[in-house]
Amino acid sequence: MPKSRPQPPRPDRRRSIRGSFSWIDHRFLREGFDEGLTRLEKLLYFVLVAVSNQDGVSFYSDARLQELLDIRFPHELDGARKELVARDLIACSPREPRECSPPPPGQLLRSSPSLPPLRKNALRNAAADLESIQQVLEKCGWGRP
Repeated sequence: MPKSRPQPPRPDRRRSIRGSFSWIDHRFLREGFDEGLTRLEKLLYFVLVAVSNQDGVSFYSDARLQELLDIRFPHELDGARKELVARDLIACSPREPRECSPPPPGQLLRSSPSLPPLRKNALRNAAADLESIQQVLEKCGWGRP
């Protein structure tokens, strides 16, 4: 006996596509592309997919992304973006590192299915950010004695 297809609980609220449209490829979750990503990295990916044009390009500024994602410090956005680039989930323009976009739907890439989470890059970036913050604090007279 064929399995019946689940029906929406509220058929009157069924979605319809109007204007622009984007989607998250199911492989993002089913094939584990989300594994090891932080909450911010996942949210950034979802927002970039949602706001990208038909070519997969987002024109949102860093300020707008920080506002949408409730990010206080620019280095948080930069770190999340670098992690997504390192995992091949988004691509950035070689000319301008802030022009990033997710791959076109159906072309979700990963260098190798057995790659461990790329936390090493994130930790290196965080250490560099901390060092920069310490230098600024020392210049302002707030550093260590």
